[in-house]
Amino acid sequence: MSANRNITRIQRLTTGGYLVRVTRKGKMHSDYFSDVDYGGKRKALLAAREFRDQLESKLKGYTSKQIAKKERANNTSGVVGVRYVEELDPRWESQPVYGYWVAQWSPSKGVRKTARFSVEKYGDDEALRLAIKARNKGVASMES
Repeated sequence: MSANRNITRIQRLTTGGYLVRVTRKGKMHSDYFSDVDYGGKRKALLAAREFRDQLESKLKGYTSKQIAKKERANNTSGVVGVRYVEELDPRWESQPVYGYWVAQWSPSKGVRKTARFSVEKYGDDEALRLAIKARNKGVASMES
């Protein structure tokens, strides 16, 4: 992790400082640390880091499970973590298109699990039901 994460240097012609911005649960917390007010660039940066560290320690973010359940603006299925995908099969001259309902979740940091259910094999409703079931089971097994 960067020592200056969430800290931006603002430099103007005659003055400068550091802007700290930390967002937790959709709310932005910020403050500005001027070089002049803190006695130079180095001291302003140290004050900005201290402020950021205090904010991060007292403001808790979403847990992995909470993030996994958060609906996104680009969700098209109506079910978080489940999407419909069509894939073209280039191996055949006719290049058939196959549809799948795909469930996705992250059981632990840096790990992504996916389950696909064929519409051709199960039918649209059953493939969707199986994807939702797989997603719910995957999220239930996640680390918090």
